[in-house]
Amino acid sequence: MTKGRWRGALHEQGRAMSTIAHSILAIDISKDRLDISTLPARRRWSCGNDTEGLARVVGQARRQQATVIFEATSVYDRGLIKALDAAGLPYHRANPRKARQFARAAGFLAKTDRVDSDMLAAYAASVPLSLAEPVAAERQAVRRLLDRREQLVAMRKAEMVRRQQIDDPEIAGEVDDHILELTRRIDDYEARIEEAMRHSTLAPIKTWLVSAPGVAGLTSAGLVAGLPELGRRSAKTISALVGIAPIARDSGKLRGRRTIWGGRAHIRRLLFLAARHAMKNPAFKPFADRLLEAGKPRKLVIIAVARKLLVVLNTMVKEQRPFRPADA
Repeated sequence: MTKGRWRGALHEQGRAMSTIAHSILAIDISKDRLDISTLPARRRWSCGNDTEGLARVVGQARRQQATVIFEATSVYDRGLIKALDAAGLPYHRANPRKARQFARAAGFLAKTDRVDSDMLAAYAASVPLSLAEPVAAERQAVRRLLDRREQLVAMRKAEMVRRQQIDDPEIAGEVDDHILELTRRIDDYEARIEEAMRHSTLAPIKTWLVSAPGVAGLTSAGLVAGLPELGRRSAKTISALVGIAPIARDSGKLRGRRTIWGGRAHIRRLLFLAARHAMKNPAFKPFADRLLEAGKPRKLVIIAVARKLLVVLNTMVKEQRPFRPADA
């Protein structure tokens, strides 16, 4: 989309700007650089993805009283999130899939850093977006420990697969030693996660969560770090946020099969593991058995139990209390 077409599209969409804020800073993030498009000024500028550049973005957002929008980019957006949270500035972390679908529909066919920041500005001006809740430093610290533990677990799994294919005794011994070392480091990170949870304001939340069937220490830490909205949203909203709310596929007289879609995959994985254990607990077993007896596939039953468990956990945190059998 050319500069003239972009400005024309934004002029037509100007009335929609109230969907998120009076002023918008749209940022395309790369490893070393931030490309920014602003509304309503329709300016473009760029800076480094470093301490100096982040300070400039925060200062500009404050002066404009702007909402910042950017795509989720794994590790490259963490510095920006930390700076915005520290400054108490509103922002929206856009789902890359949704942003790309909007780009195609709006005619942003080219893909460069500047075009992407223009597209995000138009996206924010056109689509009602929810603002991210600031993540407390304690939650961020736990999330970093959990991320590293997951990396080590993945490394150990890869080494264990390789070990099965090795017939050289010397190399096999080296791999065995590496697996033992990875296991030791994983145990160390689990102890650090436990310690971080115990000596923080998150300790009461963990106590409530682990009282529920299927929820162990690491699961509770993952929920605390990766789902700060827990206890602050409705049952329907929290299910949709995680991606375990059934989505209709109906058209006319056709009633399609309900499916789950999107959401936070790492939280879903935790809930599915917890649901497998919760299904064996007297509180959730009757619910799971009714679905199985009705002929529902086991995978669907696990999803249903995970959704029910999430709703229960959401209520527990909202009411600041442990699990009660009547909750299920």
